Amino acid sequence: MVALDIVRKANSSLGTTAPRLVSLFVGGTSGIGKSTLRQLALNTDSPVAYIVGRSESNAAPLLKELGQINPRGSFNFIEADVSLMSNVDKACESIRQKEKALNLLFMTPGGLSLVGRRETTEGLDKLFALRYYARMRFVQNLMPLLEAAQPTTARVVSVLGGGFEGNINTKDLDLKESYNIVSCAMHSVTMTSLAMEHLAAQHPVSFVHVYPGLVGTNIYTNSFPAPMAAVYNYGMWPMMWPFSVNLEESGQRHLFHSTSARYPANNATIAQGTPVPEGIQLAMGSNGTLGSGAYLMNWKGETSAAGKKMQRLRERGFAQKIWEHTTSLTDRAASEKGTVGQAAAGVVVN
Repeated sequence: MVALDIVRKANSSLGTTAPRLVSLFVGGTSGIGKSTLRQLALNTDSPVAYIVGRSESNAAPLLKELGQINPRGSFNFIEADVSLMSNVDKACESIRQKEKALNLLFMTPGGLSLVGRRETTEGLDKLFALRYYARMRFVQNLMPLLEAAQPTTARVVSVLGGGFEGNINTKDLDLKESYNIVSCAMHSVTMTSLAMEHLAAQHPVSFVHVYPGLVGTNIYTNSFPAPMAAVYNYGMWPMMWPFSVNLEESGQRHLFHSTSARYPANNATIAQGTPVPEGIQLAMGSNGTLGSGAYLMNWKGETSAAGKKMQRLRERGFAQKIWEHTTSLTDRAASEKGTVGQAAAGVVVN
């Protein structure tokens, strides 16, 4: 475990080590993304942050708060429904027009669902798109900006379920025929980890797949009808709370995950981020090698090698196969016509 005092000390040095950290938060208007943004504003000198969310009006209080915390910072909202790949492309284009490099891509979109497959107008399941395809589309589109951030911090963080990889249906990767709640979760987690391994071997960027632990967010309130959300919030959560991670601490730890040199890119020759604390070694990558560039992490900052199920998929070449599937499918989805134009209705940048 990386002690919280070490996390806080490393974060407090960001004003010196990363005075103008340029970041993109996808799903940063609530929960872990919002908490991490607050810590970014508190600990950096003049950050530039782009925040993608569904409602600019709902994000207005957060933008105001971030500006008050750090008047030297620049906090820009991009309104977009990123379950549509065409909207992801528009959001990325708006960033490319303003920035030449990107230090951090931090992604948390998603939610929970108890219903079956719900296709977007582009033919993807909405929840699967948010948990996996949209996130990887952001990576694909913004890789040139991430690479341009070298030799400073360049990192992709996906908050989902790192370390919980398992079996996937290799003949139905997008779950067109075999969708259910469990398969959606397992495909999202396992495909994220494999895609990150493939990308880490190809690019001078580090990739972190985090399981955040039990955190008190509004995910149930946002995902379920009021009666069901109330059962969780007032019936289940009080029993789970003693085992949870405080939301503020979660934000502090995720900022550390996002900026510490403990998680370098593969074959990095220059330390990327805040210095590794004395007595703590480089993190072990998902392939079992120290500093491999792709990391499966728990909420405490501890990393682990992939389990046997993911190892077998890797040995069969599925890291590359999944990335090829992902880019092919999202390219096709983004080019879909017809009702997509009406549903996308433009991306608003503030």
